[in-house]
Amino acid sequence: MKITFGEMRGMTVRAVLVYCQCGHHTALEAHRWRDEVRLSDIEPRFVCAGCGGRGADLRPDFNRGNPQLAIIGMKKGRPRGALN
Repeated sequence: MKITFGEMRGMTVRAVLVYCQCGHHTALEAHRWRDEVRLSDIEPRFVCAGCGGRGADLRPDFNRGNPQLAIIGMKKGRPRGALN
C-alpha cells in the first residue's frame, strides 16, 4: 500500500511519475487528486496509449524541481509519454 497524496504533499512533492510495464512513462501534477487518495488506489485506472495496457506504477516525483533528473510531463500543452 502506497502513501496518500496528502502525505506526499506533506513532503513538498507535487508531482507523480507514472510508469507502464511496457516502458512508457510520464510525469503528472498531483493537484487533481484529493489528499486522502492513495497512489495505489488510482494505479489500475491508467491506460497506456502506447500498448493499451491497463494499470501503472505511480511514484512520487522527488526530482520535479531538478530538470536534469525529472521526467518533464508537459510538452505543447499535452502530457508527454504514453500514459493518460
